[in-house]
Amino acid sequence: MSSLSVTDYHAGTGAGTLVLLHGFPVDRRMWDSTASLVDASWRVLGVDLPGLGGSATILPEPPTMAASAWAVREALEGRVVPGAPVVFAGLSMGGYVVQAAMRDYGELLDGVILLDTRSGADTPEARANRLRIADESEASGAAHAVLGMAKDTLCEASVQRRPELVEFQRSVIESQTGTGIAWSQRAMAGRPDTADTLREWGKPALVIVGQEDQITSVDVMREVAELLATDAFMVIPEAGHMSPVEQPALVAAEINGFLRAKFTAR
Repeated sequence: MSSLSVTDYHAGTGAGTLVLLHGFPVDRRMWDSTASLVDASWRVLGVDLPGLGGSATILPEPPTMAASAWAVREALEGRVVPGAPVVFAGLSMGGYVVQAAMRDYGELLDGVILLDTRSGADTPEARANRLRIADESEASGAAHAVLGMAKDTLCEASVQRRPELVEFQRSVIESQTGTGIAWSQRAMAGRPDTADTLREWGKPALVIVGQEDQITSVDVMREVAELLATDAFMVIPEAGHMSPVEQPALVAAEINGFLRAKFTAR
């Protein structure tokens, strides 16, 4: 299998490697504005997850979050800064991939950042809806079934006053293939509960959520922080589910503060 597409945002000066994993139904482009503001001493890599963006043709079977996490590990071989900390940051679906990595090869990670995601598995109703959308997307060959997420993942203020963000989201979603949308939905539908993984983590963790996230609310993300036993819990104002898209400077500031606090003194 070919390797996932990886974008090298900047090489850093040896402080460590920050790996950015995107949400659904977009790709690593959701991180572009934030990545450029991350501490320049860190190497920053953006990965296109299976089926999406530059990894559209990479579709491990069966579709699972674990398969996605292992594909990320393979894609990072030879890319991380030797002997320096490795931190994974994942939003929404990317957060599910981070949690799979924590479970399956957590010894390789020094810290995690979870944004606008959750630890619980899908309810039967949510799972059935994902599988329905997967079938529809695969049959159509396009991303039409999830185009509504261009607005639904943004806060109301962004939708009303920042049309360029809606258009950006729509453009990225429209560029995805129906096959990639289907793979992602099936992988998410089958993901397990990860509460035990979070409880057992014991390493640095930062939790970030958009104040107006209607998909993974502040309360849902507070539960994630409690499971991780971290007090690094940040609520981003005027942001919905795609907090790095809406407030890249604020998200980058929280990431930079976390990296400095937890890893600079090593």
